[in-house]
Amino acid sequence: MNGVYTLSREIWMPLAAALFVAALGLYTWRRRNVPAGKPFLAASAFGSLLLVSIAFETAAVIPADKITWYQWQYAVQMLAVTAGTCISLEYAYPGRWLTRRNLALLAVPPVLTIAAIIFAPQLIWQRIWVGPNDTVVAVYTLLGILPAVYSWGLLIVNAAAFLWLFARSPQHRWPVALMLCGQITGRVLILMDITSLPRLMGLDLTVLVVLAPWTAYAVALLGFHILDPLPAAQQTALAQMSEGMIVLDTSGRIASVNPAASAMLVIAAGRARGRLLQDLLPAPIYLPAGNHEGAAGRILEQAEFSFGSDVGEHWYAVECSPLSDFRGQLAGSLLMLRDITEQKRARAQILEQERALATLRERERLARELHDGVTQLLAAAHLQVNTAQLLLRRGQDAQVQTCLESLATTTLQAEADLREYLLGVKSTNNGARPLFATLRDYLVQYTRAYSIPVQLAVPPALEEEGLPPVVEVQLVRIIQEALTNVRKHGCKQQEVADVLLPGDGTAPCRARVTFTLEGTQVCVVIADDGNGFDPAAEARAGSSYGLRSMEERARAVGGSLAVTSSPGQGTQLTIIMPRTATARNGVAS
Repeated sequence: MNGVYTLSREIWMPLAAALFVAALGLYTWRRRNVPAGKPFLAASAFGSLLLVSIAFETAAVIPADKITWYQWQYAVQMLAVTAGTCISLEYAYPGRWLTRRNLALLAVPPVLTIAAIIFAPQLIWQRIWVGPNDTVVAVYTLLGILPAVYSWGLLIVNAAAFLWLFARSPQHRWPVALMLCGQITGRVLILMDITSLPRLMGLDLTVLVVLAPWTAYAVALLGFHILDPLPAAQQTALAQMSEGMIVLDTSGRIASVNPAASAMLVIAAGRARGRLLQDLLPAPIYLPAGNHEGAAGRILEQAEFSFGSDVGEHWYAVECSPLSDFRGQLAGSLLMLRDITEQKRARAQILEQERALATLRERERLARELHDGVTQLLAAAHLQVNTAQLLLRRGQDAQVQTCLESLATTTLQAEADLREYLLGVKSTNNGARPLFATLRDYLVQYTRAYSIPVQLAVPPALEEEGLPPVVEVQLVRIIQEALTNVRKHGCKQQEVADVLLPGDGTAPCRARVTFTLEGTQVCVVIADDGNGFDPAAEARAGSSYGLRSMEERARAVGGSLAVTSSPGQGTQLTIIMPRTATARNGVAS
């Protein structure tokens, strides 16, 4: 090829196309380690060589040089077609279909064709010459047509790989369709070029043979970023993530859903797009409205909702965040749906276990209190009966009368304590009802039984949230013990009969139970305007058994108890309890 070459305007089109394909190859170079990156590099190299050879054929003056460049195009075209098949196989199923064995099989026909062109071109062309319009004309042998058949066979392989990917991966459908159309167009142009009919009509389709598939590749590369690892990874992550993701526009309509969200909402992604979110959720989710300065990434609302029946019910946690554009303007909202069914069931099971354990602990403690209270009163009554019998045998009637009066007082006191014990057990929170509903019922019965009005004040937030079961059990028992002390010691002395039976409506004192929230703790104040006492003197005398019991209960769940009182000024108990249970002294939280 030492002949003469001339510059003409016909060479600029293949050279410009060669630069275009080479530029795509340079773009691919930085992404060569991405699946299908290396086949793209090889295909772009062969495509550029093919276009350059077309330019040299057009510029050649000597007919022998034109024929040589034409034969070179035939060889390089086989290599480019094979590289295109490698792109299809590796892009459709990375690492599985383009194995070394398959690559070697694909390389056999191009290698044999190149060998035939070099050593025995008559096997491919019956005759090849330069026509009157300065273009190469060739008549192919039967063996020379086989590479074209091979090219169409590779097209079938490419179509099968792309259709498989098209059916399995919705996010790949557009680039797959583009590349397949480009390859089909290129094959049709190759077939037309082999017939030599376009050359006889003065047309050169060889440049279009290369540009057709590479134009499709360019759109796929630059428009759909098929070789960019980050978008591909993002799309794969969105498709495979277990959390549901919903993108909403500013009007609250669904713009996009991932497969997990589609399964959670029990609706196809195509049917969900354009619909209002509130039409699909059983619970309202409050979305951002208007311009939120600096709202990007900030959680606006968290909620829970459930789908299904009681048997197959599923719970989902919804987390809503605003989406802002580069100007800080609200562009929409992002909803993340997380399946919390198992967590709900686990929490319910743990809560039930806590309640069962708290009930067992409470039974043990109540048994001790019953033994220390009512049992001692009955023992004292038994002793007084024995004393009365002894005095009666001695004939000391006056002392017998005094002993019987003491016995009556003791038995009535035991009856009052036992009734209060039963009232407390009946009103102890067992988890079937909310804490404060149980407490209100107890206070109503307490007021009715002892004519001591008790007011209850609870913050709405605390009433809605509640407390851990072990804390609730101990807190109810502390309040019951405190009100028992109000009845026994805080109010003015009355006859035992007045205690057991409703009085005349004139209350000797009043009490108030007040709940307040203090961060992670709840403060409970139980105050009365009764007699009051000296806490220090009670401690020295060792007679403050009820206070010690209440303090032990508070410490058992990580709380504390403080007493403020003075004679004639009433009594105030301040209880600090955690809003989350803590294990103390063997009490499990």
